[in-house]
Amino acid sequence: MVSISIFKGKKKGMGRPLEVTHHSHAGGKHEKIKRGPAVAKEVLTNCTCCGAPLRHPETVKKIKCVKCHCTLELAVRTAQAPLLTVTAPTSLTPQTFWEVSSACLLQFTNDSQLGALSADRKHEIFAPIEDFVQRLFANVSSLNAFCTNRTKELDFKCIGGFYKRIIELPTSRPLYKLLIESNERLKRPHVRLSPDEDSVSIFKQLLWVLMIFENPLLKSCLLFSASEEHARYLTPQIRAILYEIMKRCVGYMAMVNTATGKDLVCHLQRLSIVHFGSHVDLINLYVTFHFSRILNKRAKSAACLDSPGLDDFCNNLKLNSENSNNEFETIPQMVSKLWRREDSRRVELPSSFKFHVAEYGNDWHIKTAAKLAFFYFVANQCKKKCPVSRFYNSLLDYLDHKKDFEQWRTRQKLHSPSSSPLSTIMFEDILMPYYFGPAKRPETDFTMCQHAYLLSLGTKILVMEYETRKTMEYNAEQAFLKALDKKQVVDVYFRMRVRRDYVSQDSLRCIETHHADLKKSLRVEFVNEPGIDAGGLRKEWFLLLTRELFNPSSGLFIVVEESRFSWFNMAYKDVDFGAENAEKLYYLFGIVLGLAIYNGTILDLCFPMALYKKLCGEPLNKRDFLELYPTTGRNLIKMMEYDGDDFEDVFCLNFEITYSNTWATHIHRQELCEGGAKRHVTRENRSEYVKLWMDFHMNKAIKKSFAVFLNGFRRVVESDAFKLFTSEELEQLLCGSHDKDIDVNVLKSVAKYGAGITSESRIVRWFWDTFQDFSVEQKRKLLEFVTASDRIPATGVSTIPFKISKLGGDSEKLPLVHTCFNELCIYDYDSQSKLRRKLILAMNESEGYAFR
Repeated sequence: MVSISIFKGKKKGMGRPLEVTHHSHAGGKHEKIKRGPAVAKEVLTNCTCCGAPLRHPETVKKIKCVKCHCTLELAVRTAQAPLLTVTAPTSLTPQTFWEVSSACLLQFTNDSQLGALSADRKHEIFAPIEDFVQRLFANVSSLNAFCTNRTKELDFKCIGGFYKRIIELPTSRPLYKLLIESNERLKRPHVRLSPDEDSVSIFKQLLWVLMIFENPLLKSCLLFSASEEHARYLTPQIRAILYEIMKRCVGYMAMVNTATGKDLVCHLQRLSIVHFGSHVDLINLYVTFHFSRILNKRAKSAACLDSPGLDDFCNNLKLNSENSNNEFETIPQMVSKLWRREDSRRVELPSSFKFHVAEYGNDWHIKTAAKLAFFYFVANQCKKKCPVSRFYNSLLDYLDHKKDFEQWRTRQKLHSPSSSPLSTIMFEDILMPYYFGPAKRPETDFTMCQHAYLLSLGTKILVMEYETRKTMEYNAEQAFLKALDKKQVVDVYFRMRVRRDYVSQDSLRCIETHHADLKKSLRVEFVNEPGIDAGGLRKEWFLLLTRELFNPSSGLFIVVEESRFSWFNMAYKDVDFGAENAEKLYYLFGIVLGLAIYNGTILDLCFPMALYKKLCGEPLNKRDFLELYPTTGRNLIKMMEYDGDDFEDVFCLNFEITYSNTWATHIHRQELCEGGAKRHVTRENRSEYVKLWMDFHMNKAIKKSFAVFLNGFRRVVESDAFKLFTSEELEQLLCGSHDKDIDVNVLKSVAKYGAGITSESRIVRWFWDTFQDFSVEQKRKLLEFVTASDRIPATGVSTIPFKISKLGGDSEKLPLVHTCFNELCIYDYDSQSKLRRKLILAMNESEGYAFR
């Protein structure tokens, strides 16, 4: 007989032991099987902290998770139990705490003036605070009532003062008591935290977890050394308890259901910018902490899916590897530096080092931290508390991004009904398809591409380049096989042969005749020019084509006077060459943007963020309208704020809009709603008017032209890697960095030199001095001369390959460039002033390609 108990050695009543009797094969075949009591039906419950699936009898009321060691309160299925109530004894209030702590401090001051205090006397004086903390943390109802204000929202001023007072006490025992009780309450909440329905929010009942998460000492457990301010408290034992608190707070907040998650996002939007940023940094540090454990354990060939124990915090030598194997020789020192520094996101590791998916793909600590970071990311997308780069974790640059991406893509195809990256509209669905919805993947199986907001833009670009390269190689291989099969020549490249004076017409013709070749590697040839495209001609083609498409005479785009941004022409049908040809050019422009991404080329675009949001499927908001139409937006806001009774007489508006074409030759009228011309705008319906006005300019007026453009864009960009990018990152991918000035010193540090010259050569020193003295406009012009683009890549100027070669001795000839290879070829001019003159003349007057 085998006896199985849910809790070994625990109190009775937690669950009846299950008895299983096996049939004996020694007896005859007619021997009866001895059966025990009827076994209750088994059900599956996910842990509310780590998400682990736990199988248990349906009748048990409690169960302990074997992963995170938290005790789950389970509602009996036959009788619905209430979650919890938010009531607390009136004595456990912030005011009572301040009275108790102030009385203790006063007593301590008085006794100190009489002479030295013994340790026992000091503990005796502050014992009331320990008692208050113990009673406060006895149940979550007391905590919820203590940390909230009259509107049932977190009172951060009260919480901050509470922690500050306890930390600053002259004795550390109340702090120890606080940490022990916090951890105990997180391990055993004694309340049910998992509602039966996904649509039921328990956010108000989880405020006590957010209060504990506000503990300012949590960050210290993730750092190798504490700040001087807190060093006297942070013994290894205290750091171990702080870590236990940290991991459980992260787990509880990450594993909430759909409705609670939405309420959590709304709460995060109300945080101050500084407060929000500190939370993002803390979560990022927690992720770094666990990846650094993987890194350290790898050096010792040990697994590290469990939480660190007290021994890890007691013995810092654990961070030092006993092995001296090549690659891992310097890694422990890197980890030590990582834990000692405040800015833990900046760390250098051997270039060959990679984190394998198997090392982190089943780590529940990393999974819950990444999930929690998602809620902050969604809140940030709504309120813009910080740049998206603040979510990046530089340690994740060392992921094996190829395998991570392949595993993520495989699961996407298995679980997604559509393979189209732009098949959904909701932002959450595009970025993270399974968070605000039913789980589609095993809880213990995830990749970091699934949490792309933590990956740096450089890593995402590497993923896209990897996918693009595979697609190009596949298409080239198919073209070669087709050529063998049909015994005819099929080009492995997509060749674009155009005339400089007819770039758009020739480009459109090539695209229409080679529609199946768009995903091959692009090669450009200018008619009557002998240049060979190794990258430079392609850049030149993109530059000329975008310049022609944005020309006001084309009528495709207009420059909004209020913001100087380009936008789709609402009256594009009035163009001289006809609406049909205009739509073809919109389609061409969409393909051009897709080809630019596909071929890694930066374009000179001046669109508002709204365009990139629409490409990524993100919803637009009022901020996007104000960015494109700031003056109109301010006027609409003033109209919304007008309180006078003479509203209709002052504004005299109806639900109709009037606009003219680019050449002011025709006036268009459009009703914002059915019967809008006869419907007046009043104080009661002005909100509807403003909403319809914004929607018309951002969506309805450009619906047809944008749809054609988007169709062209999707024709090229049909990749899973595109899902990883947000609108901000897409803008940087297409337009480069927002930095206007070029950091010459950084470019100088990565520059390479041809035969015969070095960084110390006279002509090289003159060149860098001249480059440094140039104006911002001249610097960008020189960069365009050498690289065929004046834009800095999204990953920074340090990623620009830049080479300087010497052509010969002093000469009157101008410098030459090989834009395909970002190479500047200069003569050894006899003076710096001559070099400056030749450079300025060359970069201002050069266009076209020829053999020297």
